[in-house]
Amino acid sequence: MRKIVCLLLLAVIGITAYGSSLNFPINSENNKNLNSLLTLKTGENTINLQDFVMNPADIDSITSSSKKLICRIDRNRITANLNVLPQMEHFVNVKLWIKGIPYSVPCRKTDKMEFIFTFNPQGHLYKKVQIAGQMNDWTSSRTPDLKLNEKGLYEVTLNLSPGSFMYQMSLDGIQTHDANNPEKVDNGYGKFNSILQVAGQGDKYPILFADKYDGSAITLSVQKDLKDIFVYWQNFCFPVRFVTNKSGKITISIPAEAKKLDRSYIRVWGSNEFGVSNDLLIPLQNGKVLTDSKEITRLDKQAQIMYFILVDRFNDGDKSNNHPMNRPDVNHKVDYWGGDIAGIQQKIDNGYFEKLGANTLWISPLNQNPTEPYGYYALMKTKFSGYHGYWPISSSKVDFRFGTNHEFKDLVTDAHKKDLNVLLDYVAHHVHIEHPFYKQHPEWTTPLYLPDGTLNTERWDDQRLTTWFDTFMPTLDLSNPKVVDMMTDSAMIWLKDFNLDGFRHDATKHITEQFWRELTLKIKKQNQGNRLYQIGETYGSSELISSYLTTGMLDGQFDFNVYDVANTTFAGVGGSNLQQVQAILNSSLYTYGNHNLMGNISGNHDKPRFMALASGDLKFGEDSKAAGWQREIGITDSTAYDKLLLMHTFNMTIPGIPVVFYGDEIGLTGANDPDCRRMMKFDGLNKRENNLLQKVTLLAHLRKNNPVLLYGEFITIQAKKDSWVYARKYFSRNAIVFINNSSTSKSFDIPLPAELNTEGLKSTFNTKFTVSNRTVRIHLPAYSAEILL
Repeated sequence: MRKIVCLLLLAVIGITAYGSSLNFPINSENNKNLNSLLTLKTGENTINLQDFVMNPADIDSITSSSKKLICRIDRNRITANLNVLPQMEHFVNVKLWIKGIPYSVPCRKTDKMEFIFTFNPQGHLYKKVQIAGQMNDWTSSRTPDLKLNEKGLYEVTLNLSPGSFMYQMSLDGIQTHDANNPEKVDNGYGKFNSILQVAGQGDKYPILFADKYDGSAITLSVQKDLKDIFVYWQNFCFPVRFVTNKSGKITISIPAEAKKLDRSYIRVWGSNEFGVSNDLLIPLQNGKVLTDSKEITRLDKQAQIMYFILVDRFNDGDKSNNHPMNRPDVNHKVDYWGGDIAGIQQKIDNGYFEKLGANTLWISPLNQNPTEPYGYYALMKTKFSGYHGYWPISSSKVDFRFGTNHEFKDLVTDAHKKDLNVLLDYVAHHVHIEHPFYKQHPEWTTPLYLPDGTLNTERWDDQRLTTWFDTFMPTLDLSNPKVVDMMTDSAMIWLKDFNLDGFRHDATKHITEQFWRELTLKIKKQNQGNRLYQIGETYGSSELISSYLTTGMLDGQFDFNVYDVANTTFAGVGGSNLQQVQAILNSSLYTYGNHNLMGNISGNHDKPRFMALASGDLKFGEDSKAAGWQREIGITDSTAYDKLLLMHTFNMTIPGIPVVFYGDEIGLTGANDPDCRRMMKFDGLNKRENNLLQKVTLLAHLRKNNPVLLYGEFITIQAKKDSWVYARKYFSRNAIVFINNSSTSKSFDIPLPAELNTEGLKSTFNTKFTVSNRTVRIHLPAYSAEILL
């Protein structure tokens, strides 16, 4: 096994530099945010230097650990060009040099490869054959048409990473599943999505584990062949003297500078001739490995457990600000119901979120919305109020139906006293036609009509950055620097005036990267170089989603690709299974990292409630919006509560940030918007609701109190269609998760991998189990889970 640290060949050495100093400035503004991993394609890559250093003009030069990566700073001093030669190693380190200090950017070569996709027309001759799916954001025009080959098959060459991709065929304009492919799932719209499996060599990639530590050193173990290893403390790649390899064990010396910071991180990647390992993230508390949950604070991003509050539907704390429209042309379902800031404040005061275990509140938009209704739903002949908050007519004032600016300031202050973060939902993509910005500067928005005369509304993909969401919601032209400056300043006003901890960003993929970079830079400048947590909303491919995830833009996005499959699998609809969930999760972990800050949601305000599908009261594939208007969606099958607990168990035990949609802790039901936005229920819970609440609370506190669930490596032990056993490992601690997603009880007889510790395991839900000769035996009822920790 050969070891390389930042291009230096590391022989087997008996002495490490325990407690040695890196002799780099630890308080530099360029060392406060961990530089994100870059994925580079073969050929030319342009990177934005502002993503990694505060002032790119300060950079003296740029170098690489590989002779197969040619780096140069562009004349504009804003971007750099990284030219990847085909023979480049799978992982390299790039250094940005400022006054003799090398700030490192970890980089890996893409795992994309040419894949020839074929379609058998089964005797039919088509004029136009296309593919639309997750590989091209469901936009067939982004992929060349399939051409008929000499074998009578239609084919196209795709550039894909290994993994699973849902897709459909477009045959002379008619979109349907691939009749040649037996692997498919119901897409919820009356059709099926086929599943394309692209094989790779991931089983040959090295696997890293953090094994043990003492006062000044960390020991890692490795599975599979390891060729190169890169170790970082903050944004500095370790010199050779800090890392040794002896008898297959890697020892890392913790630099002396780490003692001077309350929180810092060691990150590790390894690679071999086949690919790149999992990443390790090891938090340090004043230079010591963090193992005690008492040292974790609300500022530790991986430790967040988020709770989403749709303000108008959460809790009515002040009847005096209730102003429903009470109009015959506005159905009660889409009128104001009275939820407000005072209602959230009440729940902060009585400790609801603390008891639940949530430590981060995501609050829906508070901007003033119009007093008149807009839009129209023909089925029910109704207009809509702006109860949801997404139609801003002011960029700085709290809606009077929710409360006042002063009340919101007090809420954030009180939340912080109880160690709660507060994220505000910020709408940057559009304003309402009543907004002064639009009235004074209509030229600051994109055209409502395209050059061909067609209406530019709901053109989610082909007009992604210009489309209007509706005719009364002008899209801001965020390619205009003046508009970017205006809207980022607006966001900063909310941040400064209310002392927020970050944002949830609406419609992320419909906003230019220029906006995200400008906002994040302003946040860094305001906070002495530190970023606040920002999470976005993007529906699309993992490639599109990850394009917004850099040190210079967003921390995370909601992982809808994992959610969509997990939601239907645990609800028991659509034909998906746990092996498919595992495949999609593995793809996410590779794309976003094993210690990503993606949001793993239990549900959200734009989708049917989990309970409605799991109970069978909402039929999968029917018009879920219409169903919520036309009939009462109840809970006729109470096993839906057990299934929802499985979804919560999954979210609370995988990497990422668990996000509880208000009401999902008790099993609130409902069809799609607006039925999924029922009023939260706090009193009069039935036995099933109380039981679910208690167990979700147990799961949240389990996560909060065990660093293994925050920083541990993810290991799949056994995955079947209706059961899954996986583990998290963090030094000597591990958590083993058993999921039975079948309608019958199931016995598990699981030999544990050698890297897992079997001593001292306890069951979370009090299921009896035995461990003998490193084999765990446990019996689970139908639709149940257990966590041994």
